[in-house]
Amino acid sequence: MKWIGEDENINIKEIVLDAVKYPAGDWMKVILLGFLTLIAFIGVLIEINLFTLLFLLMLPLPSGYLFKIIRSSFEGYDELPDFDNWRSMYLDGFKVILVLIIYVLPVLAVFLWFNYEIFYSNIPNFSLYILWSWILGSNIQIIIFLLIGLIEYVGIANMALYEGEISTAFRFREILARISMIGWRKYLLSYAIIWILAVLTALISLFAQSILIGIVIIPLLIVPYFVILNARFCALVFASSEL
Repeated sequence: MKWIGEDENINIKEIVLDAVKYPAGDWMKVILLGFLTLIAFIGVLIEINLFTLLFLLMLPLPSGYLFKIIRSSFEGYDELPDFDNWRSMYLDGFKVILVLIIYVLPVLAVFLWFNYEIFYSNIPNFSLYILWSWILGSNIQIIIFLLIGLIEYVGIANMALYEGEISTAFRFREILARISMIGWRKYLLSYAIIWILAVLTALISLFAQSILIGIVIIPLLIVPYFVILNARFCALVFASSEL
């Protein structure tokens, strides 16, 4: 693919530039993704009722569209895909959410393990033991979260390569082989870059809250712009293993 350079550093630079420019190719699709995501998450924020369930049922659509971006990038398309084949997009999004839930289970298990005594023991609140248990647990959770993310990131792309076959997101030997083909140094640098971009997005969102239209541009522009960038970045990093 022509966007991949021979030199490792140039390669990453070109991938970042491509991913950053990619969402700007069609702002209406960025806004539409933001609208779908906003509608879905309204179900999380409002009081539980029938409408909550209806809103939550829309949650797979944004995930399915991001999955579609990864697949279309594998096929060599440089434009944002259309919002069509809604049934297929919904099913793909459901699969992505299921995979993400399975990957996050170890983090949840560690959280419950270290916070069990906080919730169920007779140890007085704010005791030194509770404080150190919470600090240790939090640090271990972050480390496990980041390590799992290394595998999960490629796992989702691997599932896209196999047209949505869920089991391929957990073929750990194949995933590790992919990372080796990308190059561990290059992959870790790419992983660090996407986290830096995530932090920048969060800071921009915090700044946007201070202006009047921030409540509109954060869910409709800033957040969808980043998640589209992330999906494209994931696809390009994964595709570089084919060289």
